[in-house]
Amino acid sequence: MKPLKCIIVEDEPEFIEILQFLLSKIEGIEIVGAYGDTVNAAIQIEKRKPDFIFLDINISGLEGPEFVEVLDHKPKIIVISAHTEGFMKHYPEVPYVDFVQKPPTLQRLKEAIAKCQF
Repeated sequence: MKPLKCIIVEDEPEFIEILQFLLSKIEGIEIVGAYGDTVNAAIQIEKRKPDFIFLDINISGLEGPEFVEVLDHKPKIIVISAHTEGFMKHYPEVPYVDFVQKPPTLQRLKEAIAKCQF
C-alpha cells in the first residue's frame, strides 16, 4: 500500500517541527511539504495532490474559506489551531474532517487521520 501524502499548512515553525516529528511516528504517512502561508500551500497542493492536509485556520495569506475555494484538488482537511473547536463557527464554509487543538499529541493525530477514511 502506498503512503498517504500529507501537507502541513502552519505559520509557526515550532508547530511545523512538532507535527513533522509526530507524523514521522505514524506508519504509512508521507509529508510532502510544509508551508507557512496559504498562497504557497495552495500552489503546492495543486502540484503534489496530497491525500490530506493539516491546516492552521489562523494563518497569513488567504483566509480559510477563500483558501479552500481556490483549490481544485480537494484533500481531506484536518484543522489545527490554538483556539478551541468553537472558533470554527467563524468558518462554516471550511469542510474539515476533524479539529486538533495545539499542542497535538501523537494519539490525537492518529485519531484525526483515521477519521479521514481513505
